Amino acid sequence: MRLSFLFSLLAFYLLVTSFTFAQIKVPPHEGRWVHDEANVLSPSTVAQLEQVLKAERDSTSNQIAILIVPSLEGEDIDGFGIRVAEAWKAGSKENDNGVIFIIAIQERKMRIEVGQGLEGVLTDALSSRINRNEVAPQFRQGNYDAGVAAGTMAIIQAIKGTYKGDGPVRRKRGGKSPLTTIIIIIVIIVIMFRRKGGGGGGYWAAGPLLGGGFGGSSSSWDSGSDYGGGGSFGGGGSSDSW
Repeated sequence: MRLSFLFSLLAFYLLVTSFTFAQIKVPPHEGRWVHDEANVLSPSTVAQLEQVLKAERDSTSNQIAILIVPSLEGEDIDGFGIRVAEAWKAGSKENDNGVIFIIAIQERKMRIEVGQGLEGVLTDALSSRINRNEVAPQFRQGNYDAGVAAGTMAIIQAIKGTYKGDGPVRRKRGGKSPLTTIIIIIVIIVIMFRRKGGGGGGYWAAGPLLGGGFGGSSSSWDSGSDYGGGGSFGGGGSSDSW
């Protein structure tokens, strides 16, 4: 019986290991707030967005980051958003005031990942409205410069309470499939087991996946750099298609 259990555990471990290795890599932040890994933005747009986001940080301390990837390579954008949030830790540890705007070109999906401290103003409904009303129409025309710029400005306006976008409100994000949920639970169990046994390596925090925040320490960030502060994310925001 014990031998059968060990074989089962080994099978789960191999499954999770192959699943984890298949995930796309989260690019290092490196002090840049606009990461266009898909090369769909013009250099001038990237420079302008960097200036806008810096002005927002300087005036409000809110930290907004943009990540564009060519493809999710089969990964769910909600799960990818969680991994990006944990890696970049946008926002301060005290205020949890970070936002990450994620765009996957091949899947035609986008997500606004909202830090816990901003969930009251940048709600799931507003995030979905921004994606659908401001960004999607531009993306459908292939105008990524205008779409990303419009989405970024709408996020800033929503945080300030001045965004007036209209249109139907989607009340809830679509849920994950049962298979995705099972895989995530297995990943959490196995990786926590590895950590307990001193296995080392990268890991996902169990808290956000089970309803809590990331918390965590900002010790991995250079306190003298213009990025990262240990902000927490609890799954707020919205994922949409165009």
